[in-house]
Amino acid sequence: MEWFNKKPIMAVISLVLTAGIATGCGTDNEDLSAPPENESAQNDGTGTEETNQGTPTEEEQAGTGHRFTKFELEVEYDNNVKYEADYEAEGNGEAEIEDDLNEVSLKGDEAYTELSPRLEQLNFDSNSDDQEVISQVMEVFGLQDDFKEFELEVTFEDGTKKKYEEKR
Repeated sequence: MEWFNKKPIMAVISLVLTAGIATGCGTDNEDLSAPPENESAQNDGTGTEETNQGTPTEEEQAGTGHRFTKFELEVEYDNNVKYEADYEAEGNGEAEIEDDLNEVSLKGDEAYTELSPRLEQLNFDSNSDDQEVISQVMEVFGLQDDFKEFELEVTFEDGTKKKYEEKR
C-alpha cells in the first residue's frame, strides 16, 4: 500500500524535473556568428570582411530613434526643487530620472522607458539655436517655465558635444 501512495508523488516530481531540465536547455539565444557589440561586419566583395568599430550603422541608429549618445538635463526651481534626466548610450546604456516636482525617481530600464520616447521627439541638432533647444526640451519634458536655472549637456551621435544654459 505504501508503494501505491508514493507512485503519484514520484510521477509529479519526475515530471517537474523533466520540465525544468527541458526549459533550461537551449535558452542561450546568443548568436555566436554575430560580430561583437559596437562592431558590424561588412563584406567588401573580395571575400574579406571589414569591421566598423564605434560608428553606429543606420540600423543601430534607427533602433534608438534619437540622435544622442549622452543627454544630461538639470532644471532647478525655487526651494532647491530639481528635475534631472540622464541618459548615456555607452556600454550597456544608463538612464536615470530624479524628478522632485512629481516626486519620481527612476533608474535603469524604467528610466529608459520613460526617457526614450521623449528623446525621440527632440529634433534639434548641434547647429540649432540655444533658445530653440531650451524651449523644445521644456515642452517635450513637460516642465514649467518658471525655472531658476536650465542646464543641458548633449553628445550627439557624431561626437559633437554641446552645452545649453540659461539662468534667470
